[in-house]
Amino acid sequence: MKSQLVNGVGLQDIIDKADEFVPLPMLALDRSFRVFYYNSAACEFLNLRMSVEQEMFFPEIIARESLANLEEFFEGCFEASHNKETSADKVSVLHRCKLHLIQGHQKEVEIQAEAIKDNSELFLLLYLRDLSQHSPADRAVQVNQAVLEADHWYHNILDNTGAVIYIKDIQGRYQFVNHLFEELFHVCRDEFCGKTDYDLFPQNIADRFRRIDEQVCLTGESQRIQEVAPHDDGPHHYISVKFPLYNLRGDLTGVAGISTDITEQLHTQKELQAAQAVQKHLYPEFAPQIEGFDIAGRVSPAEGVSGDFFDYIQVSPDRLVVAVGDVSGHGLGPALEMVETRSYLRAILRTEVRLDIVMECLNEFLYQDLRDAAFVTLFLAEIDFKNKSFTFVGAGHQAEFIKADGTCISLHSTGLMLGISSKESFDCSACYFFEPDDLLLITTDGIAESMSPEGELFGSEKILEITTKNRDKCTEAVINKLLEESSCFSGKVHQADDMTAVAIKRLQ
Repeated sequence: MKSQLVNGVGLQDIIDKADEFVPLPMLALDRSFRVFYYNSAACEFLNLRMSVEQEMFFPEIIARESLANLEEFFEGCFEASHNKETSADKVSVLHRCKLHLIQGHQKEVEIQAEAIKDNSELFLLLYLRDLSQHSPADRAVQVNQAVLEADHWYHNILDNTGAVIYIKDIQGRYQFVNHLFEELFHVCRDEFCGKTDYDLFPQNIADRFRRIDEQVCLTGESQRIQEVAPHDDGPHHYISVKFPLYNLRGDLTGVAGISTDITEQLHTQKELQAAQAVQKHLYPEFAPQIEGFDIAGRVSPAEGVSGDFFDYIQVSPDRLVVAVGDVSGHGLGPALEMVETRSYLRAILRTEVRLDIVMECLNEFLYQDLRDAAFVTLFLAEIDFKNKSFTFVGAGHQAEFIKADGTCISLHSTGLMLGISSKESFDCSACYFFEPDDLLLITTDGIAESMSPEGELFGSEKILEITTKNRDKCTEAVINKLLEESSCFSGKVHQADDMTAVAIKRLQ
């Protein structure tokens, strides 16, 4: 309800916004505590019957015992506003009092007041919150209902978690088990409560569980241990966190446990370790020792195993095929495909001497065997040590030929990556000659695509810059520096992809 005074005080925008966003009863007072505005919620709350032109002073509806404190409260609001440095500041404070309504009714309310300064005038916006809406009995019912709802939520959370959760008293008797515990060990929690581990597990296992529980009770400290529990399909390994429970008086009442099944992770870890051992054996242990040349290579896996590989394959006394490949993805699957790619490549090179034909044959094999949407990029360089030259074929993979004078020749891919289609043709490059201090660098994209904490890519230009700067060193030092700089660039960011580099350098 707007009085004509509203237009005179310039608070139209403030009141409109407050009325729109605040559902509480709201009134606006001038410096003499005259009400010049109240919203519909206030009209209903105060049971007002006055017309919009009729004057009303807020103290008129305040209970006698609250009047003195109310005037002191209002004066404090205005005084605080005077102390503010800018006219835009508001002072928001709370006050409790009783309202004297029509027909002798009273309501206890909490008043939030905001002092508004408009030009040289001060006004108050009041927001009322009813504190007497519910009786103590009603509030007790509400609290009890809230407790029941919270208990229901907690049980739903515990029953839908992926961990086994349980509570025991200090004698080891179960007080609560979640749904996963029921499902795995074929018990009903309503019937199982009050029983112990000796009612469910073999004695040797129950003894171990009980010893840990007693240690938690004795020390009052949490324990994190690895445990084994019998399942229908055999023993399962768990990581368990057990911790003491205390009541509000601080008395120890029992032990709670959260146990997570890690059996599958352990199996996967063993598989990865086995694959890592096989893969490590397949990487060249030593680079070929060729007079007049310096050769080195290195793989840095993103995980325990890698989808990257490099290989040196001697095809004649004076000819060496250097291979650098990258299977899409990283982890166990790409690692196995890397082993397969290496095996096929070595087998084909026993009977075929042309690199383009080698790549075409390899593509046909991989097309049949790779995972859906998987592919392999591969760079093959055939080094002729007698003529000090090389040719190459690139399947979605390129390299860099860095000359002694610092210029760089990019050796672009001559065909698509392997495994995309069954029939692909590849071109063999022209012949390139090594001059003294020329260096052939072959890397996988994990180096160029390593990322800084700020999201910046390492990039091909930085690879060339580091390589050129360190080209007077041995090739092993060049590669180590390259991978070291990439790691420093990434900082604490987890290595996202496997990184591989091979360098071939002609000596003086």
